[in-house]
Amino acid sequence: MNEMYLRFPNGRKKAFTISYDDNVTQDERLIELMQKYEIKGTFNIIPGWFAEEGAVFPADETYINVTERKAREIYEDEWVEVANHGFNHTKMTTLPKLLNMDDIVKCRLRLEKMYGKITTGFAYPYGLYNEDLIEVLRDAGISYARTVHSTGGFALPEDWLELHPTCHHDDERLWELTDRFLNDEICEQPYMFYVWGHTFEFDRNDNWDVIETLFEKIAGKEEVWYATNGEICEYHKAYQKLVFSADGHRIFNPTSTDLWAEIDHKLTLLPAGRLAEVVQ
Repeated sequence: MNEMYLRFPNGRKKAFTISYDDNVTQDERLIELMQKYEIKGTFNIIPGWFAEEGAVFPADETYINVTERKAREIYEDEWVEVANHGFNHTKMTTLPKLLNMDDIVKCRLRLEKMYGKITTGFAYPYGLYNEDLIEVLRDAGISYARTVHSTGGFALPEDWLELHPTCHHDDERLWELTDRFLNDEICEQPYMFYVWGHTFEFDRNDNWDVIETLFEKIAGKEEVWYATNGEICEYHKAYQKLVFSADGHRIFNPTSTDLWAEIDHKLTLLPAGRLAEVVQ
């Protein structure tokens, strides 16, 4: 074996995902677009910010959080993953570990009760993080945590608790990056195109056309895996658990996920729970 690269389900070399924060009312419109174009993504929820039923807001207000009832309705969708954004969206780097642990676990408990799923994703409130907070996240069972540092690239993270997106949807490089993602021929490492933002920004900037145009360009490509943040994270971590024979002729996949790899230019399926022989 001379070279080996991860491939996404069914041998795909590219993945596309999105992430939107703060459980605001405009999320519903984005989810409708995700359903239309069959795009998957992750919404980072702040339970402590759910609006009160019947609350009245100024007519020109664009930032309005959904109620808990509405959150149960719109995020319970096959195209959506919910993730933790802190129960109260505090500035965690200014607080002691104990308070951060309480806030993160409290958010997990609420979301897991609401949706009946295990919730291990996270987005850093205000984009703030440090080594102490990363340690708290590990202890709280968080598997990935998104920052707000745009890379302008498509690499999978070395550490999923420092998951940097490709770009914000208002990034001036968006269309250049979209064309690169779609047109680049990939021979080695796979691509993950990750776009993030807040849906209230589409109303505030009157640019819903940006996200719909992006979906129109990206959707329906056989070579692209459309996945949530968590699905990509879980797949990558499963790949990292592969066990190899000393001569590289056999690979054992100890996980419950079928995995794909390109080994010496040959696409290879590594079935869940089985030993695979590598063709030399």
